[in-house]
Amino acid sequence: MKHISTLLLSGLLLLVTDLAMGQQQETKTDSHIYGEVKSKLGEPLIGASIKINNEQYAGAIADSVGNYDISTSRSGKVTVYVSSIGYRPQTRDVYLKAGQSTHIDFTLTEDNRQLNEVIVAGTGNNQYKVKQLKESGFNVNVIDVNEYGNISTDINQVLKRTTGVLVRESGGVGSDFTFQVNGLAAKIYIDDIPMDQYGSSMTLNNIPVNLIDRIEVYKGVVPAHLGSDAMGGAVNIITKQKNRKFLDASYSYGSFNTHQVALTGGIRDSKTGLKLRASTYYNYSDNNYMMYSDSVYNVDLRIVKRDEATGTYRQVSIDKARRFYDTYRSAMGEVEVGYEKVKWADWFTIGLTYGENKKQHQLGSTVNSVMGGFWTENKYLMPTIKYRKDNFIVPGLFANLYANYSSNKDVNRDTALYRYDWTGHWAANAGGERIPEVFTKYFDNSYTARANFNYNLDKENNHSLNLNYTFNTTRRKIYDEAETNPNKKDLSGLPSKQGKHIIGLAWQGQWLKKKLISVASFKYYGMTTKATLDGRVFDDAGKPVGGEIYTRKDFFGFPSGSLALRYRITPDWGIKGSVERGYNLPEMTALFGNGQFVVSNPDLKPERSDNFNLGAYHNHFIGEHFINLDASAFYRNSKDYIASQVLSDNIHTQSRNFPGVTLYGFEAEARYGYKDMVSLSANISYDKAVDNWKYTDSTNSQISLTYKEQLPNRPWMYGNASLMLGKRDLVGKGTRIQLNYMYQYMHWFYLTWAKLGSPGSKNFVPGQTVHSLILAYSWKQDVYNISMEARNFTDERVYDNFRLQKPGRAFYVKLRVSLM
Repeated sequence: MKHISTLLLSGLLLLVTDLAMGQQQETKTDSHIYGEVKSKLGEPLIGASIKINNEQYAGAIADSVGNYDISTSRSGKVTVYVSSIGYRPQTRDVYLKAGQSTHIDFTLTEDNRQLNEVIVAGTGNNQYKVKQLKESGFNVNVIDVNEYGNISTDINQVLKRTTGVLVRESGGVGSDFTFQVNGLAAKIYIDDIPMDQYGSSMTLNNIPVNLIDRIEVYKGVVPAHLGSDAMGGAVNIITKQKNRKFLDASYSYGSFNTHQVALTGGIRDSKTGLKLRASTYYNYSDNNYMMYSDSVYNVDLRIVKRDEATGTYRQVSIDKARRFYDTYRSAMGEVEVGYEKVKWADWFTIGLTYGENKKQHQLGSTVNSVMGGFWTENKYLMPTIKYRKDNFIVPGLFANLYANYSSNKDVNRDTALYRYDWTGHWAANAGGERIPEVFTKYFDNSYTARANFNYNLDKENNHSLNLNYTFNTTRRKIYDEAETNPNKKDLSGLPSKQGKHIIGLAWQGQWLKKKLISVASFKYYGMTTKATLDGRVFDDAGKPVGGEIYTRKDFFGFPSGSLALRYRITPDWGIKGSVERGYNLPEMTALFGNGQFVVSNPDLKPERSDNFNLGAYHNHFIGEHFINLDASAFYRNSKDYIASQVLSDNIHTQSRNFPGVTLYGFEAEARYGYKDMVSLSANISYDKAVDNWKYTDSTNSQISLTYKEQLPNRPWMYGNASLMLGKRDLVGKGTRIQLNYMYQYMHWFYLTWAKLGSPGSKNFVPGQTVHSLILAYSWKQDVYNISMEARNFTDERVYDNFRLQKPGRAFYVKLRVSLM
């Protein structure tokens, strides 16, 4: 990692030098105006026209990601005129000096057109793909991550503020988390590519916002081109991809000795199309925040104390304790080299990604399963190849091909032998619980290939067909290095394997003068699993006395279909709806464990769900004011619902199938904006999950005690609100000062089944409200930025999982340089 990081940093340093030299060369000749053109919702406006003084031959056209670049010999006051079809033109006066570079971004307002639920640009530079997504009937939100560029945060924290999205974390930086959309598991992609192959060093709570351009959040029906087996939806993370020189560097420092560094940049030769892009990040935190006891919510921190009179040891409750063994660090380096916009390819790159992390584990699954010697380490290496081409072989056919191989290694280690208490001491001499030594290694070798083809059926692009095939296979071996029984040690490393095949065919059509848009799709899900298992029985001496080593093979195959519709009633009003039968195939870790805290369950079956969505939207512009209202309801009838449960040791968890679960709910969002000065938004999400499996036996005579009861340990109502106030040139030319207030709310929920036990003994997780403030200042047209953040400044006690408290009040400062 050290050598790779050195190479990346050296390459990016050369890029900075090149950028600086390029700017110096331009100062000898022309003035320079550059920037980005986008809609109010963050959509890059491809093909927008940028002109100086509205003259025909003095300007540029925005490229595939909305960027423009103009060199001019003019100086003094000029007027920059920007226009795009379907948007209101905008002008801005600029004062140019000879040889000066000026960065100006434009945000255009929609002009008498619908703003449906899909406001998103495609992942490539193919304009048809952008048009296809914009006019589809999918229920999609887009998050312009550039708005969070000056905040010390990660992707998880950004997604938490989106309607219908639930992210649950077990602690601070680098902690384990679960991710759901409308109550069901959602798949995660990076640039259309499944994220399953990335190691734990590159997850949503690791990736800095400065590496990301935007995030697409699909709810319910997922486009066939993503090849997803998720029922709740999918998240597609779009990284920054510029077809010119760019560099974004940031560093933040904050509470609990938290450091976050992010660096991304690229360069492209316009003559040959040769391009290079590199990214790297580093995260570190002690995570040594304070934990508190709370009798109301049955949170009880304990220590082992010696009674001087009797010489015995007993557990004593304490009011608070600081986490003492929870440091985390992660690092990633990625480089891509290839060609863009050449005759034989719109995009061709070969890439290499390396990542590693190391994490100490303070807790198991509950607040008093305290550990002081358990740590895990991950390293992964992944080469990739990508190819995209419009008019591939025949006119109108778009091809998108991808393949990767990943090698992933994890080490789990605990030689402490005893549980700790909250004093930070182990309890060997105090009657503490002795635990076995842990030393496991597991190795994953994975292959992924994806082929996506899209064909236009008519010249007007009213109808198109999309065919997608995704193949993934992972082979895992787990070695128990702490095993002392020679009969068992020889069997360490028994292989397990999982393969997934997903094929999707979709037809998109536009009808009634494009008022009605339909997307009908068919998918087939196939999954094979193979595991070598030890079914032997051993006597007290550790010798086998029965059973055998055997191989288990399983295959699951399911067809499914979906239909998504959107109808535009007026330019401002529209309705949307979708229906599908979807499947969620179990992940490798849920099936075969991970050697850490997840116990295998090879009997786990795929989850099936019949999904229904119905919603409406309204978008309206009054001059420079923008109003957006969006509301939708959903219903999910799930069979073999997959959920994770804590085992009796309070340390390990295991996934299992619930025979039947019904999920239903609604979500609503309202937004208001005025230029780039004021932005106000609020959303609320409500989703219930109810056990609908009536009988507990095959004769249908025994009614389940939990029938029609809400599933425990699951939030069911949550919301967010935010306010942004900003002003340019308030404290000087080219400056911007901005204040953000963010609010998060989660309603209380039961930790166990509400029906079991008396009302006074019901365990529940409390309702929570979190308030945060961010003050940011930028100068030199947003090239240099500094921000200060007070997160959870009221010091609210925040819990997500099993009362595992998350960090309280925290402060951060972030420095950022952005050369675009």
